[in-house]
Amino acid sequence: MKDLGTMNGWSNKPKAYTNHLATCGQDYTYKHYLGTPGKFEMRTEKQYAMSQKNLGNCYNEYTCKDCGISYKVDSSG
Repeated sequence: MKDLGTMNGWSNKPKAYTNHLATCGQDYTYKHYLGTPGKFEMRTEKQYAMSQKNLGNCYNEYTCKDCGISYKVDSSG
């Protein structure tokens, strides 16, 4: 496992994180409704196999089950 530190402190995204976004996850397609009944469009996004661990009130650690990177996020401010 590779710890990337706290995401809030990154001035640039670490290379391991950008590699994670590019190589991990699976594509899935879903209906996105456009606000009018019967009007929708199909969209495709990536879904990542991540685990979340609560470290405090607004402090969480995320770990990728595919590549093993982990990082923390402080959402208090």
